[in-house]
Amino acid sequence: MATPAKTARTAPKTAPKTATKTGAKTAAKTGAKALRDTVEVTAARLRERGERVTPARLAVVEVLAATDEHLSAEQIGERAEGLRPGIHRATVYRALEALGEFGLVTHVHLGRAGTTYHLSGDLVPRHIHLRCSECGTVLDAPGNTLDPVRRKLQRDLGFRLAPEQVALLGTCAACAEA
Repeated sequence: MATPAKTARTAPKTAPKTATKTGAKTAAKTGAKALRDTVEVTAARLRERGERVTPARLAVVEVLAATDEHLSAEQIGERAEGLRPGIHRATVYRALEALGEFGLVTHVHLGRAGTTYHLSGDLVPRHIHLRCSECGTVLDAPGNTLDPVRRKLQRDLGFRLAPEQVALLGTCAACAEA
């Protein structure tokens, strides 16, 4: 099984430390292009649905596309205001709600850590969330990790598991070693 990628409390991805200046610039351009592409795809999907493409909705998508962190609504609001000064926090909350209804953003309940948001559908790879009950770190695991459990529950009980909405609790490697 692949090792889960640590995504909480880390800075957005940057070029590797060993990259040359040219390599770093190329990596930054690639990241910027991916960000633009995600925002453009989202805007196109909103238009296809007949929905409004608002500055707040685009700012929310831009914030979420630019990070691997699991952000709260408040953190998204702060970052969105930084991108587009003048966007009211309540507008950002409404944008999150609307984007969720459209299937473009999803939320995850992290227990005591609260609710966080990220892009959903084919905008990001399918994944499940793991939260360390000791330190609070949130890890992403491949989305197919629980597929055998999903199939068994569906077959035996007719139950359709949707673990993407919650975080599974456990102990991360660092805390287990401590």
